[in-house]
Amino acid sequence: MTRLRSLAFAAGLAFAVMLLLVACGQNNSPASPSVTSAAAQPAAQAASAVQPVAQAASAGQASAAATGKPEIDPTYANGTTVYMIGPHLIENARATMPNAYEHAEELYLVVYPQASLPLPSGYTPQCNPCFHPGLPPPFVYHDHVITGAPGMGTNGTAGEYKAPWKIIVLMYKPEYVASKDFKPITSAADLDAAEAAGNVFQTINPTGANPYEIDTGNLLICPTVSSHA
Repeated sequence: MTRLRSLAFAAGLAFAVMLLLVACGQNNSPASPSVTSAAAQPAAQAASAVQPVAQAASAGQASAAATGKPEIDPTYANGTTVYMIGPHLIENARATMPNAYEHAEELYLVVYPQASLPLPSGYTPQCNPCFHPGLPPPFVYHDHVITGAPGMGTNGTAGEYKAPWKIIVLMYKPEYVASKDFKPITSAADLDAAEAAGNVFQTINPTGANPYEIDTGNLLICPTVSSHA
């Protein structure tokens, strides 16, 4: 990836963040993703698009509810695959529900740079792609990583773990996923170690407390079922 292309991609990420209203497990758009369109969008247009994006997310949730068939998303927890079912998104929960947000566990969307797909290792992302309502094109190829699930501790003794999750976005470096020996991050502990190593994720939030993470401010209420349930 040339330096010019990298700068354009970074610009696209910056604009895409303004549109980020993530919902898990809803797939409502057949359109192909385009990094170029996100990168070319002026900041003023991105800001004005936030309202219709929120409306589209709400419409997508209502449509899914009407079908009576909740979507199921594979998700990594402590190195194993579990499943998230029937999510409910609470937008701007960090401001409107600060106490709940403070105590919520993290749900990480670990994003693959589209220019690096398909992966030389042969690995296929869990979302390949997933067009969640409001999710900008640069983020549609991703894995989900959570901190726990049924059978993995105090909160996992029942068949389902119904928890509020705060949605955090990270993105792999293209050169990291380009390796034939690439293996995905599949636990919160490995994610923390990767951030400490500094050679796994792109800097997508240079002014934030954690430059590798974008905290969307949204909560997801989502039952989690283990692969053995």
